[in-house]
Amino acid sequence: MSTMALKEKYQRSLIKLGNSIAITFPQEWTKGADLKEKSEITLYPIDEKSLLVRSSEKENEKVRRIYHMDGIKKPLRLIRQAILSAFKLNVDEIHLKYNNKIKEEIYELLIDLRREIIGIDFKDVPEYNEFHINFLISISRAPRFHEVIEDLVSVFSAIFQNILTGNLNKTSNLLLEEIDRKYSLGTRILITGLSEYPLSQYQLPIIRFLGDRVILLYIRDFINETLINFQDAEQSVIDIYSDLLKKIPKLLENLIDNYKNNDINIETLSDFQEKLIGLEEQLQSIESTVDHKTCNVRNVIKYYLRGFQVFLDIATTRMIERKVGLV
Repeated sequence: MSTMALKEKYQRSLIKLGNSIAITFPQEWTKGADLKEKSEITLYPIDEKSLLVRSSEKENEKVRRIYHMDGIKKPLRLIRQAILSAFKLNVDEIHLKYNNKIKEEIYELLIDLRREIIGIDFKDVPEYNEFHINFLISISRAPRFHEVIEDLVSVFSAIFQNILTGNLNKTSNLLLEEIDRKYSLGTRILITGLSEYPLSQYQLPIIRFLGDRVILLYIRDFINETLINFQDAEQSVIDIYSDLLKKIPKLLENLIDNYKNNDINIETLSDFQEKLIGLEEQLQSIESTVDHKTCNVRNVIKYYLRGFQVFLDIATTRMIERKVGLV
């Protein structure tokens, strides 16, 4: 802390910031604590009306070791050896550059390495043309559960885009393997981290855990139902429901984003409910035919909407838990 003089006490007015409440800190204190934008602080509840605020201790901050590797001009065997060496050196993360020509080969290499390296995980970051690879030595180094959910939702949206453009065959076997891997990873994160869930009224984190488990299961099933029921659908049938189909992944993305950011309140839930009712009414307005393939498409859309209602129930429970202080 600097030698700058501090007042005995400060008073601040709370500020409305989106759906949250924010507070400003005294400038002299933030300078002395060396706080900048996006710096982290720790809040310690003392009682119902008191919080202790501390800046993060720099000496306790762990610097992540990230190895940047350009895989475009390197042979696969060298990339493979570099990943193995990074694992032995306890590197936290590898950012592996690719281009469209070699992306599929590197993808296959990473999947194959899972047989040699226990706990390897990777994520495609297409905006940078990179695979981000990390090693899950412990659950603390695993992706957060919401990141796994976001990855699966992203896959769901990509498959929908392929459906709408008549390119469902672009969904490769590698992508299907990635779906199963992400689902297994999400399950492992939930089970391993069960003790870290906030306790409920009955001293068991079971309600929160089951809610996350159901969401993971439904999204995996959404993907499977999509692949099965749209595989042989005529493009003319897809076109009938195209406007409705465009809205489904967007609604799911919005809900999961609110769920991740703990931005679940009566306003966001009401907005989701209104959009869900709109989808149900839009489905009813589309005239049904006796064609079997058309019926399959209608049935899977109904399944999505039933799943959304389950998500809404879970989100409402999450909001009430927080409001009444059960977590």
